[in-house]
Amino acid sequence: MKLPHLEWVNQDSPYLRQHQQGFRLLQFDDELEQAFKLYHADLLLRRMRWALLVATLIALVFVLVDALNLPDPLRGQILSVRIGVIQPVLLLAWLATYRRGLRQHLQLIGGIASLLCGLAVASIIGLARHHHFALPYEGIILVTVFFYFMVNLRFTTAVLCGWLVFVAYVAVEVATGLTADLLVSNALFLGLANIIGSVGCYSLEHAARQNFIAHGLLQELAEKDFLTGLLNRRAFSERAERSWRQAQREKQALGVVMMDVDFFKRYNDHYGHAAGDEALRLIAKVIGEHARRPLDCAARYGGEEFVGIWYGLSEAQLLVILEAIRSGIEALGLSHAYSDAAGVVTVSLGLAYLTPQSHQGLGEALRLADVALYLAKEQGRNRVMAKRQEGEAK
Repeated sequence: MKLPHLEWVNQDSPYLRQHQQGFRLLQFDDELEQAFKLYHADLLLRRMRWALLVATLIALVFVLVDALNLPDPLRGQILSVRIGVIQPVLLLAWLATYRRGLRQHLQLIGGIASLLCGLAVASIIGLARHHHFALPYEGIILVTVFFYFMVNLRFTTAVLCGWLVFVAYVAVEVATGLTADLLVSNALFLGLANIIGSVGCYSLEHAARQNFIAHGLLQELAEKDFLTGLLNRRAFSERAERSWRQAQREKQALGVVMMDVDFFKRYNDHYGHAAGDEALRLIAKVIGEHARRPLDCAARYGGEEFVGIWYGLSEAQLLVILEAIRSGIEALGLSHAYSDAAGVVTVSLGLAYLTPQSHQGLGEALRLADVALYLAKEQGRNRVMAKRQEGEAK
C-alpha cells in the first residue's frame, strides 16, 4: 500500500512518527504495536485457516502413505506420532482460528503448533534411523518452509520455531549416528532453508508493517479534520455511536460536550483568517490532550465549534477535565481585543451528563449539550455549564 503525501497528514500522528523513526527491528511503540498485532491477525486470518487446513490434509496423506509402506514395528511408532501429535495439533490450531476470543493469541497458538509439528517430524526421522529405514529427511524442510511462509507467523516467532527445529534435527541425527558427511550435507540444506525463510519472513513482516502505517495514515486523512488534527464530524459520529452503544450495554455514564470559541467571528474579522486558523489549531491541541483514552474522542464539529465524548467518568471528574480545557485555552494567552468575555481567546462548554437508556439516541445527548452550551453563553461565556437528563439521578 502506497503512503499518502506526508505533508497532507497530521504532523502529530503516531503513524507518521513511527514512519519517521523507522522499524528495522520490527517493533512499533507500545500503542501501535498492539494495534498492529490485531491488524496483522485479522488481515491474514483466512490464509492461516487455509494453510492449517491444507497442512492437516497433507499430514493425513502421509499417514496413509506410511500405513501402506512402512514395515512393522516402525509403522506403529511413526503412525502414533502422526496421529497422536501432528494431526490433533494442526486440527486444534485450525479450530482456534474460528474462536474470536483466541484471535489475539493466534501467534502463540500458531507458533506452538508449528514447533510441535517440527519436533514431531524430527522424531519421526529419528525413529526411522533407529530402525535403519531410509526415510527421506526432506520432510523437515517442507515443515520449515510451511511455518515461515504459510502459517502467518511473524518474524520472531517463525525464526524461533525454525532454528529450534534445526537444533532438534541435528541432535536427533547425531544421537542416531548419521555419518558426518550426510549430517553436514543435510544440516547445510536445512540451515539454508532457515536462512531463506528468515529473510523472507522479515521482508513480509516489514511490508505488512509498512502497509499498516499507510493504512493508518490514510484512515486518519479520511477521519481527521485537516486544520486541527481532531476527528471530523463524520468520524466523530461513528465513534460516538459506538461509545453510546457500549455505554448502553455496560450501563456506564457518558459526558457529551459541545464547545464554542467565544466571539470567534470578531477574532477572524480583526486578526485575519490565518490567525484564526492558528488559534483553532492551538485550541484543538488543548482539547485533544484531554481526550486520549480509547473510548474518549473529540472533534471539530464545524467552524469554531468542537464536540467531545468522555466515557465512564463521574460528573465531578468530568467537570475537572472540562475546567482544565477551559483554563488551558485561556492560558494560551491569544489576545482578543473584541471579546466581551475576556481580553484573550476563550471557550464556552456545555456538558450533557447521562447514562444512555435503550430508548435514547446520541442525538438527544447532543441536543442537551447544546442547551447547556447556550446557558454557558447566556451567563457570560468562558465557563462550563452542565445539564442532566430529566429524571437522571445525581
